[in-house]
Amino acid sequence: MFKRAFVLFAEHETERIKHLEAMYSVLPALEVVEPVFPSRIHVPFLEAMVEKSRARTGKALLPTEIGVILSHRKIWAKIVKENSNEHVLVLESDSRILKPEFLKSETAEKYDLFFWGAWNGYASLKRSTEKNGVGEPLIKSVYGAYGYSLNAKAAAYLLKKTAQVAYPVDMYKRFVDPAEISLGAIVPEVISTWRTSDSLIRKESRGHLLTAELIRLIFYCRNTIQSYFC
Repeated sequence: MFKRAFVLFAEHETERIKHLEAMYSVLPALEVVEPVFPSRIHVPFLEAMVEKSRARTGKALLPTEIGVILSHRKIWAKIVKENSNEHVLVLESDSRILKPEFLKSETAEKYDLFFWGAWNGYASLKRSTEKNGVGEPLIKSVYGAYGYSLNAKAAAYLLKKTAQVAYPVDMYKRFVDPAEISLGAIVPEVISTWRTSDSLIRKESRGHLLTAELIRLIFYCRNTIQSYFC
């Protein structure tokens, strides 16, 4: 089990207290980090960051998305400051640990950044690297920040790559070059999300959620074929 683990959780997230309690039952040493909610605290230059993201990508980030970037950067900065080669687990307030018995830091030690869950379970591993459900993921198939671990090298790398606000923090394919830091993942995922409360980033209708699930399934089929030949 992990010696260090962080979770982004705010006191006003009362509907997710049970999620936090479930995480504590698996990770008693779990450390809570206060996330950044632009609607509750002042974020300097927030409007400028929104407009800069629009200029860089053609699509403006939501203030909540910028808050998520800043929140994860707080944790990465802590990891860099400690400068440990050991993997540190990072969770969010709606993370759900499905299989605690598989959550072992040594599983991830050969990688810099490891995904314990990604893209609602639709991550694909490159066949040539896969062993017992662990291997290098197809970079386009890792999306989401609800369950990953990383070492100080990866934390410093992500801090550098997200210094210029552009894409949502969980768009790893935009930030990470597998030639620069090593990526790993486990399939099926060990960490998922509860999906029992509304997203704190954006409000989505049931129809939109069903459409998104169908799109994920289509891309998963494509990624599965591509990863077979990698």
